[in-house]
Order: sequence, then structure tokens, then C-alpha cells
Amino acid sequence: MQRKECEMPDIKKICRTAAGFLLTYRGSWAFIFLCWLPVFLAAWPGVFVIDNVFQLKWYLEGTIIAHHPVLHTYLLGAVLDAGRRIFGTWEAGMCIFSLLQMIFLSAVFAYTVKVMAARAGRICRLISVFFYALIPYNPVSAFTATKDTIFAGLFLLVLAGAYQVVCDPEGFFQSWKKILLYVLLVFLMCAFRNTGIYIFLFSLPTFLIVCRKYWKKVLVMGLAVILAWGIFTGPVYQLLDVQKGSSAEMLSVPIQQMARAMVNAPAEFTAEQWEQTEKYMPDYGSYAERVSDPVKDSFNAGLFEKDPMAFIKLWIDIGVKCPGVYAEAFFNTNIGFWNPFMKYPDTETYLVYIPYNSADPGEWGPDWEGQAAPQQHSILPILDTFYYKMTEAGGYNRIPGMRFVYNIAVAFWLIIAAAAVCIRKKAWNMAVPFFLLVGLWGTLMLSPVTVFRYGYPLIISIPLVWTMCRTAGRARGSV
Repeated sequence: MQRKECEMPDIKKICRTAAGFLLTYRGSWAFIFLCWLPVFLAAWPGVFVIDNVFQLKWYLEGTIIAHHPVLHTYLLGAVLDAGRRIFGTWEAGMCIFSLLQMIFLSAVFAYTVKVMAARAGRICRLISVFFYALIPYNPVSAFTATKDTIFAGLFLLVLAGAYQVVCDPEGFFQSWKKILLYVLLVFLMCAFRNTGIYIFLFSLPTFLIVCRKYWKKVLVMGLAVILAWGIFTGPVYQLLDVQKGSSAEMLSVPIQQMARAMVNAPAEFTAEQWEQTEKYMPDYGSYAERVSDPVKDSFNAGLFEKDPMAFIKLWIDIGVKCPGVYAEAFFNTNIGFWNPFMKYPDTETYLVYIPYNSADPGEWGPDWEGQAAPQQHSILPILDTFYYKMTEAGGYNRIPGMRFVYNIAVAFWLIIAAAAVCIRKKAWNMAVPFFLLVGLWGTLMLSPVTVFRYGYPLIISIPLVWTMCRTAGRARGSV
């Protein structure tokens, strides 16, 4: 009796089927989310950083400050407090918040891969899926409770939306539903990072030029965003009794410049200028090149608010005398956003580049002991150690070339290179999404310090930027 030979599986066919499933929206979403779950269990219930401690404190006390995005403070506080009330622990609330963010961000990444489908090849899209699923900072960012995680996802949606608009303007502007949805996305982007409105306004003139055939609808769209933002930060803030943040937050650059001048070029000051500057910055001696917080935290905001023009005049007068010192102060603070060879973690700043361990309020002194903050209890300790090393501890620097994958400036220069490709191919319609990216980078250059979460939206935009380059070869000219 002859045995029937077993048929060997067709490996190529299986791989093609698996790849096909991964490139569907549901397939890529499920794959990314499932790849993140073990990391979440390793860092359970998520990463609760310093900013979140303040936000939760404000929420519980009923005193909301606009220093951090108000919508995010309410969302974070409401979810954590609900988890505590229902399940009895802050960790339960943090677990719910982390899972919600993971669902949202993985869905955004899957949608981005879907948007790429019409103009990017299968290999490019597969690489993008694996990039989003497996590079350590993606899952860690997904369950880190800062405003920047949700902002990054919303920015990517706004960027993808702009890309789709310039590729098919007729299909977009014929649908008021699509226009209203895009207005909502832009508004939410602004609501999860206060600088979002400036990013949008920076790109709006380009939108009007590229889509000049539909300039009236573009103008309506822009005015709708401005109106919604004005209502939110005006009447809604008043209704919620939101307190304004310190004016020092928008003055990181001039504060750093004047403090560096006091430390490095005191001879350039007149006696009167020195006395005036010292009133604004009594702790100028704590100046640190890479971070503005040591000087900014003691900045006399009340004196500034009494007469802003007096401060601006003083800043200009000192800058005229020592422009080189001002330039050094500016480019040293934001060095990680333009220098691709900068290595992180940076020993010259006390802020963690990529946080993995949750904040412990008790470390800040007795005034903060007992402050509500969910603590981490790893369910997978071995994996916990690995992801700590690959994020907060900077272990990625030991892998050849990997530190460039973690470098925000590298992402920025890749975006500039992609823009150059589009210019060479005369794909002027791609100016709209590129202006959004450059606008984001411009706000980063005014930041008080270089940390990964600030520039994370640039990094996760790279797959879409690659698609924009490929599109440039097919769709040229203005709309």
C-alpha cells in the first residue's frame, strides 16, 4: 500500500497572505496593538510623568491652569478619577487611560498606512507597519500619559488629511462633511498642544495658494478653526474658570538669552541694565545651556506682565550688544531639534529624554508627599528591563546606527530632503503638508528643552513623508 506524500505548504503563498492581511486597515491596527500589549504589561499600568502629577492635582482641587492643555487635563483627570472610584486604585484609572491611548494611536498608525496604499508600494507599507509596531519608543509613547501622545496622533491625522486634500481637492471640497471633519481634527490638534494653532496658521497661506480654485472654502475652513479656538480659549475658559499659565512659558528663548548674557558677558551691561535684568531673573546664576527651566522657574512674571514692552526693550538693547551670546543661547537650548549628531540621553539636562519610569511626587519634598500618582508594577519584569534600557536608559546607543532612529533632528533633515525632492519634481501641491511639518519644527525651536515627546510627531510622520515623495513623481503642479 503506497503512502500518500504530504504536501509541503507553499511558504511564499503564506507570506503573501500574511502580508496582505497586515496591509489591510484592520490587520495593521490589530497587529500594531497586539505587539504593544506585552510592552504595556511590562510597564503596567503605564508611564505617569511629572506634568501629569500637576494636572491630576489641579483636576482634583478644581483649579485648572492653562499651562497644560485644558482638554487633556480634564480627560486625564476624569479617566483616572473614574478608575479610582470604580476599581479602588489610581493604577486602574491609569490602565484605562493607557489602553484608550493605545487604541487611538494604533488606529491612527493603521490609518496612515491605509492612506499610503494608493501611492506607496507593499514593501514600504510593510516596513511602516513594523516600524510603528516594533520600534520601542512607539508602544512606550502610546501609554505615556503626556499631552504629546494624543497630539502626535492628531497631528498625523491633520497631516494625512492635508496630503489627501492636495491629491484630490475636488473630492474634498465638494463635501462639507469632509471639510467639517478636517476643521474638527485641526481644532482638537490645537486643544492638545497650545502651539497647534500657530502650526495651522503657518500653513494656511500655503493652503490658500495651492488650493486657490477653492480659496473661499479654504478661507471658511481657516476662519472656522480660528473661531472655534477663540470660543474655546475665551468663553469656555471663563465658564470653566481656567487660570492662565505663567507668561514665562512663552519666553523661554529671551530668558535663556538674557541669562547667558549675564553669566558670559556681564561687562556688556550698564549698571541700570544689570539691575533691571536681575529683577526679572534673580536666579540667573542657575543658567543651564540645554534647558531653560532653572532660570525660567524663578522668572518674575508679575513684573513682566505689568509692562511687557519694558522687558522687550531691555531684551533688544542687550541683544544688540552681544548678538553672538544670544545666538549661542538659542541654538544650545534647541540643539536636539537641528543637530543630527546630538546624543541622547543628554547628561547636561536633568529631564529624561524618553521617560519610562513613572514620576514619584515624594522625591520633590514633603509638600508633595501623598500626592496622587499611579505607580508601576511590572507584570513582565524581564521585558520591563529591556524596554527601560531601550528608552530611558539610552541602551539604543549601543546598537550601531540605532541612535539616529531616536534622533528628532534626523527626522527633520529627512523631511527637508523629501521637500527638496518635491521641489525638484515641481510638485508644488505638496507644500501644504510640508508647511505643517516645518511649522511644527518651528515651534520646537522655541521649546525650553529638547525631549523626545516634543518632536515625536515629526518621527512618526516619516512614512507619510516618503509617500509624499513618491506622489511627487506622479502628481505635479498646483491645484
